[in-house]
Amino acid sequence: MCDLFLVRHGVTDWNETGRLMGRMDIGLNARGHAEAQALAGALRDVPVHTLVASPQRRAQETAEPIARSHDLAIRTDPGLDEVWVAPQWQGKTWDELRDDVDLQRYGEDPTYTCAAIESAARVQERTVGVAEQASAQAGGGTIVLVSHGDPIKLLLAHYLAMDLSAYRCLVINTASVSVLRFSPHYGSRLIVLNWKPPGTLGQLLA
Repeated sequence: MCDLFLVRHGVTDWNETGRLMGRMDIGLNARGHAEAQALAGALRDVPVHTLVASPQRRAQETAEPIARSHDLAIRTDPGLDEVWVAPQWQGKTWDELRDDVDLQRYGEDPTYTCAAIESAARVQERTVGVAEQASAQAGGGTIVLVSHGDPIKLLLAHYLAMDLSAYRCLVINTASVSVLRFSPHYGSRLIVLNWKPPGTLGQLLA
């Protein structure tokens, strides 16, 4: 049996103002750092075997307290990257981009592809690849992946056999944890979705 913990990074100033970050090197704000510490506390009773994080600063800063509490090294994998967006979209709010035709079509159709944003299919492919590789290397136990909202939604959609276009139906808040459990008899099952402290996940999953 293997448990896959999917952690979205803590909040940033850009999250709070609704700005598209893409892969900009944006760190956590004060509330985000507090959220990261709370996540580490929530995972203290979980026997974490492997910790993998997106290269983005906000994901690394979220992973650091978890790594310290479990005496683990953070493995960085670009497969957990945030969705790539073109420079003309970065730092803008949805309202500021409301006249952009590509953004309008992307808002209407989650599977829409254009040169301004990485496709949902590609994001799903790379995140699933990280999960499969980490699971194979761990040989069971608990794996924590620290990533971003849409990559986590797309990863969950794959294992829940959801249509790609339906991934936006899932809600993944900042500093939240979702848990997939894999077993030989039942395959993949969603045990926890979009959970946040207070409390500990060890108690929740017992």
